[in-house]
Amino acid sequence: MLHQRIILTGASSGIGAMMAREYGKQGCRLLLVARRDQQLESTAAEVVAAGGQAQILVADVAAPETAATVVKLAMETWEGIDLVIANAGVSNPQWFDSFDAADAERTMQVNYFSVVRMLEAVIPVFRNQGSGTFVAVSSLAGYRGMPGSGPYNASKSAVTTLMQSLRTEVVGTPIKLLTISPGFIRTPMTDKNEFYMPFLLEPEQGARRIMQAIARGKSEYRFPTRLSIGVRLLQWMPNWLFDRLMKRLRPRESKG
Repeated sequence: MLHQRIILTGASSGIGAMMAREYGKQGCRLLLVARRDQQLESTAAEVVAAGGQAQILVADVAAPETAATVVKLAMETWEGIDLVIANAGVSNPQWFDSFDAADAERTMQVNYFSVVRMLEAVIPVFRNQGSGTFVAVSSLAGYRGMPGSGPYNASKSAVTTLMQSLRTEVVGTPIKLLTISPGFIRTPMTDKNEFYMPFLLEPEQGARRIMQAIARGKSEYRFPTRLSIGVRLLQWMPNWLFDRLMKRLRPRESKG
């Protein structure tokens, strides 16, 4: 990992900021991307203090031009890219009775299309240099639709399916595509959740597990194990039973 050249989106807080600091300890060179400039500058300073190198780009990953700008900046700085971690994400509660199409579109733009555009921008680089690793941070929430989070579930399901498909085309080559699907991790995004989050992990735990999975080259990594097993079992549960269980999670005004 020493001096590896890394693009990391969603780097201003949560597991993104934690991974940046840990990679800094390994002497890596990072290009950190996020919307919040002060938090991003703080993360970059911590990377440098830890022994790494950090450059920042304050940008919205949902903007169509951001991915190309990020990759161009990285190539001008390093003349190569070893690892891209598409970690940026958003999540807002979305219920049937107050469904918001604009918010759903924003969720898909950030969580899914930012990954699509980053892939488009970096694939030519990987092909030209003959190597590279692309990591998409998806979610266990992408394995079955849950009440109150339909757009988020859909966006993460799209990420997981896209990565599975593209991965089959690079198997056996030096180019690696990895999908990371965490459960609940304590971040500003999950702090908004009003429901019980089983097996909740701290950012340090989440970042450590993700980095270990990347180092081992795991094509797909789902964690924590018990929650992952439970979510995968829900995929096989008949709709009548699943709907009955999920009804308990709906707000009272939507239960009629």
